[in-house]
Amino acid sequence: MIIAVDGPAGSGKSTVSKVVAKNLGITYLDSGALYRACAYIGITHNLTGDALCDKVSHAVMEFDTAGNLFLTLDGRTDDISKVIRTPEIAANVSAVAAMEKIRAQVNEKLRYMASKTSVIMDGRDIGTFVFPDADYKFFLVASPRERARRRLKDYEAMGLTKTIDEIEQEIITRDKLDSEREHAPLKKAENAEEIDTTDLTIEEVISIITARVSA
Repeated sequence: MIIAVDGPAGSGKSTVSKVVAKNLGITYLDSGALYRACAYIGITHNLTGDALCDKVSHAVMEFDTAGNLFLTLDGRTDDISKVIRTPEIAANVSAVAAMEKIRAQVNEKLRYMASKTSVIMDGRDIGTFVFPDADYKFFLVASPRERARRRLKDYEAMGLTKTIDEIEQEIITRDKLDSEREHAPLKKAENAEEIDTTDLTIEEVISIITARVSA
């Protein structure tokens, strides 16, 4: 079984998907984390373009049962779950994710992971491009201000200082980049159920998705 959960940054995809995976006893795959990992590789190795794509092709990315992402590269394995959530990575990930070769490599890794077990996967093009035949498709949305509020809490938990206005503008800019990119842009799949999470609690969204899948 494959459950696709798409939507823009801060709409609640990852938080909801992690709990739904636990409730259903299936594997959670965070596609956005893989793109963030690619951006992390580019920044830490000062690589762009084909050089970055070549480096990524040699990288092994694996999630543990808790959803943490481990990167094996150049003979070294690191848990990069936290470092890929910084504002620097967030500011660079859209450009990296827009690269056709990077998308092809990430999709190959995701499809391999999903071939081994039932999964719930979140991203921006899971239901439209990565798994157009997914068993269930959901598209989460929320107002830019609410998404900025959520991201602000994440940054504060990491000890990072940002204003909500700065984050909201970053989110609006990223929405534009993700929606207008040439390869697999952010958009709702025709047969996806849209859920506006602006005024819903995490528990309410989780209940909606779990009920649909369990029906």
